[in-house]
Amino acid sequence: MPGSLTWRRNLYEPLLELGCDVVLFPAEDGRRAMMRNDRRARAEFSQRLYETFCCEHARRPFDLFFSYLMDGMVDPTVIDEIRKTGVPACNFSCNNAHQFYLVDDLAPHFDFNLHSEKSAREKFAAIGAKPLWWPMASNPKYFAPRDVPHTTDASFVGANYALRARYIAHLLENGIDVHAFGPGWVRRKRAKFKRYLLLARSMLATSANSALRASATLADHDLNLYLNARFSKNVHYPVSDDELIALYSESCISLGFLEVYDRHDPSRPVNQHLHLREFEAPMSGALYCTGYTDELAEMFEPDKEVLVYRNQHELLDKVRYYLAHPDEGEEIRVAGHKRALRDHTYHRRFQVLFREMGLER
Repeated sequence: MPGSLTWRRNLYEPLLELGCDVVLFPAEDGRRAMMRNDRRARAEFSQRLYETFCCEHARRPFDLFFSYLMDGMVDPTVIDEIRKTGVPACNFSCNNAHQFYLVDDLAPHFDFNLHSEKSAREKFAAIGAKPLWWPMASNPKYFAPRDVPHTTDASFVGANYALRARYIAHLLENGIDVHAFGPGWVRRKRAKFKRYLLLARSMLATSANSALRASATLADHDLNLYLNARFSKNVHYPVSDDELIALYSESCISLGFLEVYDRHDPSRPVNQHLHLREFEAPMSGALYCTGYTDELAEMFEPDKEVLVYRNQHELLDKVRYYLAHPDEGEEIRVAGHKRALRDHTYHRRFQVLFREMGLER
């Protein structure tokens, strides 16, 4: 999101607080090169990255090159040249459950590939890249409970995609005053025009796959139109970092949804993976309710530290029950916050990473 400092707060500031000497090299130019598929811009970004690395390495040798890069942002040969200096290079990536194509060309050029989804290990191994599971976490300096009254029964903050609108609609239709904030929830002015365009694409498609994709996208689009028409007061534009953190404390229950479409294509299989909010919400003291996976159960004790559900009916039952029994919810809220502080800070993640890489000093 524009203006968000989440990753700076998660990946940069904890290193400083751990006493590391860090040279921060902004990657916005590389990201723009990727989005525009601009080879010249990518080459210029790559050259600046390499020159900066060499200059700083000559001044004071690096122990580690740590990056958050994707295919199309940087020329892979630059990573090869950095590794020739003897400095280990590791790259962090997330969303590999459905967007592995964003790093599969770059990954083999790194010594370590940090992946936030445990199941992504096989994908990296299959292309000859070295994987290292590095779960997401949160920074308690920012994500912390606030002493404010509960003003919202239930809330969700995140983009409107995959099955999220279906969950939200199910809760609203059954009397839960849930509010959704983020990109794609509020209908745009040209939403009806887009509907006609999707309808035409589905009817005029030249292949079964393209027809299926258009019709699946149309179904999701129609659901969003329905939400905006019937529950306009419950869908909202994106919020700032500070507003997000405040919502965790202002909401009786904070929601999470793990499902994603493979490659963001609604006609493809649905996958699940943990997101930042699985750690941010408990760290912020929220009573957090999210989908169940075995990986989540390794991070938090289900229904003891976070609430879990396996389908929209169980979600509705859990939300109803804990709205009616706030004292029981408070015990889970407190337990989840304690677990997050103990095990799931990015400070702890870096300490574990350095130990596994032999960089404990």
